Amino acid sequence: MEAIAGTLGLNLTGLIWHAINFLVLFLLLRQFLFKPVVGMLDARAARVRESMEQAEQARRAAEQAEADRQALLAETRREAEQIRARADEQAKRILSDAETRAKERQQQIEAQAEASARQIEERVMAQVRAQLADLVVTAVDRVTRQALDTSAQRGLVQQFLSTNGDRAR
Repeated sequence: MEAIAGTLGLNLTGLIWHAINFLVLFLLLRQFLFKPVVGMLDARAARVRESMEQAEQARRAAEQAEADRQALLAETRREAEQIRARADEQAKRILSDAETRAKERQQQIEAQAEASARQIEERVMAQVRAQLADLVVTAVDRVTRQALDTSAQRGLVQQFLSTNGDRAR
């Protein structure tokens, strides 16, 4: 072996010492460096996994919150639509009631106006009859020159007006 090492230009004892040093260094590094580094890497991997799980939980919570928000929004829209529908219905009912009251009030006013017009007409007709009766009495008085007394003349005129007044209507 020394012949091979000599032809290659190797120092066999130096090579053995280097191999022993390498093995000792490897064992020391493995004991004091690799184990703590691997432990730190494992701890970091565990923290990363935990962070990923927390992120996944947060994502699921956010999705659930979004779904809840959408459901609440839809429910709020339905409630708003129901409120609007009830308000529309109530407004229609109020308008209908107001229209009915207005028509009733209009009919009352028309009835009062008709009654007032009839009363005025009757008063005017009574005044016209009275004036006509006075004119007739005066005319008859002049024509007959006191042939009948005044109360008899009025009675005749009233009788005439009542019979002729019914025909005029």
